[in-house]
Amino acid sequence: MLDLGWTSIQVDMDVPLSELTAALGQPVPLVPEAWLQAQRAGLQRYFEDHWGLKTQDGRPYALQLTSMSLKAHANPRWRSQLGLRMRWIARPPEGAATTVFALDDTAVIERVLNHEAQVYVRRDVRNGLLGEQPLLIGTAGFGSTHVRVDAAAGSWWQAAGLLFMRGMNHIAAGTDHLLFLLALLLCAPLQARCGRWVSGKPLRATVRSVVGIISGFTLGHSVSLALAALGWVRMPTAWVESMVAASILVSCSQAWRPWLGSQAVGLAGLFGAVHGLAFAETLSGLDFDGATLAISLLGFNLGIETMQLAVMALTLPLLLAASESRHATALRLGLASAAACCAMTWLLERTLGCTNPLQGLLAYLAPPPPWLAWGLGLASLGCVGHRLMRQRRGAAQPLPWTAQSKPG
Repeated sequence: MLDLGWTSIQVDMDVPLSELTAALGQPVPLVPEAWLQAQRAGLQRYFEDHWGLKTQDGRPYALQLTSMSLKAHANPRWRSQLGLRMRWIARPPEGAATTVFALDDTAVIERVLNHEAQVYVRRDVRNGLLGEQPLLIGTAGFGSTHVRVDAAAGSWWQAAGLLFMRGMNHIAAGTDHLLFLLALLLCAPLQARCGRWVSGKPLRATVRSVVGIISGFTLGHSVSLALAALGWVRMPTAWVESMVAASILVSCSQAWRPWLGSQAVGLAGLFGAVHGLAFAETLSGLDFDGATLAISLLGFNLGIETMQLAVMALTLPLLLAASESRHATALRLGLASAAACCAMTWLLERTLGCTNPLQGLLAYLAPPPPWLAWGLGLASLGCVGHRLMRQRRGAAQPLPWTAQSKPG
């Protein structure tokens, strides 16, 4: 498995233990772990001598072994269900790239005639590979131990564009992430008075509240996304997904009573960090190469922010109109209750494994169907047009003190 980065290539090798020991002229060990501990240094030297990457003009890549372990398999073709798993980092010589090179492997092939080595490219963001579907690029076998790799067709602009679209799609399909933000923004056009929500908040103050909440969420998920992508923070996926659902319940509670006050931005940042850990799954495995990870983080984050801003642009006029309606309280509580219901079903599903009764509806809305997006857009345009016309009519009316005085 090859992961092609900007400055280095990560190589994961998995060799059947029975075929490896046959190549070494040894029996299959009865105690594999003890055998590995005793043979570790010798195995490293053996593989360094029998496999490698080279440039087109024959210069070798520098190899560094970073891990070696035994892994259980269930491959019926393997006589031993254990494989030797090794991870290497290969760095090109000066002036060479990580896109075009040759891989030579004679470690087992020349001594075990029926041995084959399948070579995959697993991650190469320049060509749209992020690990989900590794691409088989060649097979080495007896008499043919040379596999040429050519990934020069891709580009880093293409990589940034790919990750940008991934970020946008992640938010568009992430109904739970959107519900969290929308639940917090339900109260942005309102002001707290005597423990209750009342309308009449100035537009400028509303915009400040929206910007603050989105900025807090952005800062929180950006930091945690970077830390998780670097491998510095690791949390169980089930725990992270459960916390995302819980964050929606907390934000919905604010719609009933203004208990947060000015701390809404802090809450957005805190739970944004939780959501960032969920985002990081997309970039897992790219931390082997710093430059590749930096480009991926930038493109992915920009995609997330672009989609967030698009969603806010679609919904903010509607939230403003709803806050000024005679049914404002019923609308706010109805929307918050619907979001809380979705969050509760997610929480039960992710913590207890319960069947989600809303699964069909939520799957239909992730991402939202075109008719819903267009409908929201047209409704928002209608709200903006109505507000502008109302302001224009108000400006056209003469003020009381501008009435003409009687001739005297």
